[in-house]
Amino acid sequence: MKNALLLVSILFTATLTAQISKLTNPKLSPFQKTEIKIGIVDVSLEYSRPSMRGRKIFGALEPYDKVWRTGANKNTKIVFSDYVIIGDVEVAPGTYTIFTKPSVDTWDVYFHAEIDEYGVPDTFNPKNSIVQLNVPVIKLDKEIETLGITFDNLTANAAILNISWEKIKIAVPIKIPTDKILKNYLSKKNTSLSREYSLAAYIYFDKEKDSKKALATIKKSIEIEEKGMSFELWLKNANLEDQRLAYNYYLKSQILYDLDEKEEAIKSARQSLIIAEKIKSEYYINTNTENIKAWGKQ
Repeated sequence: MKNALLLVSILFTATLTAQISKLTNPKLSPFQKTEIKIGIVDVSLEYSRPSMRGRKIFGALEPYDKVWRTGANKNTKIVFSDYVIIGDVEVAPGTYTIFTKPSVDTWDVYFHAEIDEYGVPDTFNPKNSIVQLNVPVIKLDKEIETLGITFDNLTANAAILNISWEKIKIAVPIKIPTDKILKNYLSKKNTSLSREYSLAAYIYFDKEKDSKKALATIKKSIEIEEKGMSFELWLKNANLEDQRLAYNYYLKSQILYDLDEKEEAIKSARQSLIIAEKIKSEYYINTNTENIKAWGKQ
């Protein structure tokens, strides 16, 4: 009995010790991963977040005019799924290390293609960076205890990468070359798929606000879909289980209306309505009916 109690006591003590060890061993610079979408580009950021803990940071812990890993532990990495523009430089999709060189009034920011795990490499050469830009220091009224690298001012084709710590912040502009991405996308697909052009048309129209490009692209989508047939003949042979059929003409009507081509917009809305009634799409039936009525009064 005593042996059994002793065994239980040993096991309980070992379990408790392990639990306490986990609770009392927090990381001083916790890992942070951020995943966002800027327009049509996926962006992933990984870094560790050191805190001030009563220390003077810039000009002391991190000396001025010395290249810094921009974080702690493993180097800060950023991944772009497609082309972006940083400053004035076009950056190809891939993984990059972010290094910085703090100074009193400005910082140099480097996006480096050589991926090292820990610290600034001894062979670091700014000329080997894909991007090197100089940005002004923004003074803050409130002290920031823990390093933060965040994305702000997100739009359909741009964002700001902010690096903030102590009482300063720097802002790095990132833009999305949507037109190039879409052209590459369609070219790489080497596709005759209507839906690829339909997606591109939507992005041009809704995200880029370029209705002329959107119209040309949606016309290409419809042309591929109809295979040179008249609307009536194509509809007679179309797969009526495809809910997307009404969408192309609906989108075309929206684009035409935005271009102030109301008669053509109404024509496309009527074609979308005809399709919608055949595929029994309540949404497109109601939306097209409302649009035809509203546009006809103008």
